[in-house]
Amino acid sequence: MESWALNVWEVERERDMEGLGEMLGDSNWLIRCDAIQALERVGANGSVESVVKALDDSSSLVRAQAAQALGCMGDKRAVESLAKALGDSDAFVRAQAARALGGIGDEGAVEPLIQALSDSDDCVRGRATQSLGRIGDKRAVEPLIGLLPDNNMRIHGIHALGMIGQPAIQPLLNAVAASHSLCLPVAEALRRIGEPAVEPLIRALKDSDAYVRASAAKALGQLSRSLAIEPLIEVAAGNYAVCLYATEALKAIGEPAVEPLIRALNDGDAYMQLCAAEMLGRIGDERAVEPLVKALNDSDVFVSARAAQALGRIGGNRAVEPLIEVLSNNDDFVRAQAAEALGRIGDNRAVRPLIEAISGKDGQVAENAASALGRISTSSGELSGEEETADGDVRWKIEHALWVTNLTESR
Repeated sequence: MESWALNVWEVERERDMEGLGEMLGDSNWLIRCDAIQALERVGANGSVESVVKALDDSSSLVRAQAAQALGCMGDKRAVESLAKALGDSDAFVRAQAARALGGIGDEGAVEPLIQALSDSDDCVRGRATQSLGRIGDKRAVEPLIGLLPDNNMRIHGIHALGMIGQPAIQPLLNAVAASHSLCLPVAEALRRIGEPAVEPLIRALKDSDAYVRASAAKALGQLSRSLAIEPLIEVAAGNYAVCLYATEALKAIGEPAVEPLIRALNDGDAYMQLCAAEMLGRIGDERAVEPLVKALNDSDVFVSARAAQALGRIGGNRAVEPLIEVLSNNDDFVRAQAAEALGRIGDNRAVRPLIEAISGKDGQVAENAASALGRISTSSGELSGEEETADGDVRWKIEHALWVTNLTESR
């Protein structure tokens, strides 16, 4: 060990504050840095004043070390001096001072840190942004919102706003309306805010801007609050992207959302029925099977097809016979979705009807039916030999589907 380092260690061990203070005047900047670290570790009453003096050191590295130490020490007496250090000629020192002020967490640092958001150095601005988030003072909300158009500061700003909490909720939603690219990061910030954000987010589901609604739906899904169920169901109709996020949210909420969605499936308009069927399929609760079976016969073919998809996701024996009946539906799109759903469920009762569906004229129905047979074979190990009774063209399609399925499974 270097003799100077050993000397610092020995003085620290003796808790010789006067000796460590004298080392801050040493001509070797490394000794001065080590003395600062020793003073930080000793943490005696007089150490803060000694380290504060080091903020005026001739070496920028020593000044940066002093700022870092003061942040770790967390003494509010250092706030004024650290705020002054935000104007240091060296960007690294300014960044360390900004970081230290966040570590101390005193509200007296808010205005100087807000001024530091205009610094010419991105690292300084980033540290100031993070510190403002840690302090959590509402005075920082609007200045931080002002950072969001800057690609380099955007994520730092949103994260800091999320840490500030309730005062930042509406400004964050307003920011989404002004810049749609903020939709997802703002949703994450609102999730971090937690319970205080729930009511404002529910209100935001009625916003005229679809991106604001989508951001609110995304955040509510991550918060998983049951009181958001009805508003989420209502907002699903009208915009596809919002519907996707609302679906995610209701899936996250899970079981409490099933009964309201069943009511929407039975009583809603066609688009609402589509959304409800999709959501019920993704949640996967067996209580939805009977209502979805009923929806297979809906006059709107898209509702019928979506119900078939949902039943395929939920699975279960109760859906097999109704889906087999749908293979005789007049609409090829509905038949194709029923064939795919039967493949997902994997019940051998569907083998003969699927073979017959392959013989039909519609290519998509035949393709889905062949793929479904491949799935059933993979799950059950055989097809009961019924494929042997099919004609040559149908057998070829089945064999091809089995080959593709086995190839996929082997990967």
